[in-house]
Amino acid sequence: MNFSRFNELVWQSLSRNFRHFALSAVGVVIGIATLFFFTSLGEGVRTTVLEDVFVIDQLEVVDPAAGAGLRAGGFLGSGGLDDRTVANVAAIDGVEGVYPKMKLTFPSRASGGEALVGRDMGIEFIADGIPAELIADDVSDELAFKDHHSPQTCSDDDACADGHHCDDGECIAHSCRPGEQHADSNCRGLSYCHRERRECAMPIPLIVSPYLLEVYNGSVHTALADAEGIGGRLPRLSEEILVGFEFDIIFGESFMGRSGGIDSRRERARIVGFSDRAMQLGATMPLDYVLRLNEEFSGDEAAENYHSLLVDAERNEDVAIIAQQLEEQLGLELSDRHQQAERAGLLILLLTLLFNLIALIILVVSAINITHTFTMMVMQRHKEIGLMRALGATRRQIQALVIGEASVVGLVAGCIGIALGIGAGLLVDFAFDNYVGAFPFKPDTLFSWSPWMFALALATAVLFCLLGAFLPARRAGGVDPAEALMGR
Repeated sequence: MNFSRFNELVWQSLSRNFRHFALSAVGVVIGIATLFFFTSLGEGVRTTVLEDVFVIDQLEVVDPAAGAGLRAGGFLGSGGLDDRTVANVAAIDGVEGVYPKMKLTFPSRASGGEALVGRDMGIEFIADGIPAELIADDVSDELAFKDHHSPQTCSDDDACADGHHCDDGECIAHSCRPGEQHADSNCRGLSYCHRERRECAMPIPLIVSPYLLEVYNGSVHTALADAEGIGGRLPRLSEEILVGFEFDIIFGESFMGRSGGIDSRRERARIVGFSDRAMQLGATMPLDYVLRLNEEFSGDEAAENYHSLLVDAERNEDVAIIAQQLEEQLGLELSDRHQQAERAGLLILLLTLLFNLIALIILVVSAINITHTFTMMVMQRHKEIGLMRALGATRRQIQALVIGEASVVGLVAGCIGIALGIGAGLLVDFAFDNYVGAFPFKPDTLFSWSPWMFALALATAVLFCLLGAFLPARRAGGVDPAEALMGR
């Protein structure tokens, strides 16, 4: 029996018994639709929660002694997160990079916002610092995320920042006179005239977390939308609006207190981009700024130890092993954010498995129904199968004919189930988008449809149809031609 003849017999049998095959495939369609729906839903929710909210592939470790309110070098024997700790973490197998983080350890406040709300506002300023190379791809080209206030070497004026010129191999700021009509005439580009130093200066570059923007748009803006006064005039913000926004920072002074014995200092800052690496409820600047500011306003001791370390793994598969070594070998502790991410990921996985288990139960029942359907059809075609055997068809060819029919039923049922699953997902997305209010990190879709899901759904549909047709196929292959033709 050649391949074309085989296909002809399969389609002939399917067309003659269409009603029986259609009824037997209903359960497979429902099972595949359920499996596809909940698999894509679980993957979509996991992507939003673990990649956008928690960033599960980003390890952050802290010093347990610091978390317990102890000073570095306390009775637990911790030396704090210093450069030696950074080197020890970097030596762990599978670690691609280690990036220290340090918070501002003195009071500060921010002032500005006239361009956004029509008047300047003041808020407490909370910030930390990270190495510039960590987020090199997340910032705009207009103002690089780097330290502009430390001495810069140069070969010509083009190597210096705006408002500076090259003098004897070092970048020197242009002088200016604040308060005059053309005070910033010498301060070109992004530089401005610093009121205290009377020279051109570059704004401190800041990056902001998308989480902070989501919290503002989803909670603060929504809550104050109908309020009287300035709260009701707060606009809805976006990354495009905020990138390039400038405001003043008063270091050493806040609404809650001042740094003792140190005069406050005003600097201009500029938002240059958004990154998941940034502080969630605050702003992030280059680490060198924080080191100098902490040393100036809080003393040398405040600049000796980092507050946490970001650890990048070479492969996602190494994250769990690296986390274990950080805790057991170095005595470090994973941040609360990472622990919450692990719990959230486990909960999403368990819920997805639970709903997929329901889908598999439906498919098992469907396989039993297919077994019954094919068994009845083999009995009805007893003489036909006997005649085919008498004309030279082998046992394997008869079995292959039944298996081929089951495969076609599985493929068709799988395609219909996938279509139903996608349709149900689109309906849920429509209802979610139109009837659920805005909240932080509200996703555009709850579902994630990947090629492997389509392949899994089709393979599962065919597999359960083949399992259902296995015993009937063996029975069909065992038909004796003499007995079948004699009507026994």
